[in-house]
Amino acid sequence: MRDNGLRAAPFFPRAAAFILDKLIVGLVLLGPRIAMLARGMGGDALSTAVLFTFSWTDIVLWLLGTAYFAVLTALTGATPGKKAMGLTVVDENGEKPDVLTVLCRETFGRYLSSILCIGYILCAVDPERGALHDRICDTRVVYAPAKAAAAPRYAAVHVPPVDTAALPAADGDWYAPNR
Repeated sequence: MRDNGLRAAPFFPRAAAFILDKLIVGLVLLGPRIAMLARGMGGDALSTAVLFTFSWTDIVLWLLGTAYFAVLTALTGATPGKKAMGLTVVDENGEKPDVLTVLCRETFGRYLSSILCIGYILCAVDPERGALHDRICDTRVVYAPAKAAAAPRYAAVHVPPVDTAALPAADGDWYAPNR
């Protein structure tokens, strides 16, 4: 990664952000999960294994969870968990990654990282603090740069110049209030 003044995020803030995001996804998908499981209890096509041991319910819920990470990262550069920890995802130039890069990172890259959690552990030992999915897609998770100070909301007031001829001379105690 080029030296662009951004500081790479270490393992624990990234892990905390991921846990926060997983809690959010779990809560958001709780309603659809209950509805799909209740519908699937009758033994219909939603609960039948389609891909290895995964049912249509599992596949749809995985797609929704992945969409949470991919869409939010593509639109804003960070998920709510990352924002809460002050982190953002950037490309190798320090800018917000494009949609294809984010999609690759959040699907293929995350899948490879999740195998025995090796890809996530890599983040803890890598000098550049990149996980496997970051390495594959040339992205990094960094501390979000501070935003520039906003311009004042009030209009500038014009102060006329002071007439120095009207001021007392600097040779005495002109500031004494009793004179």
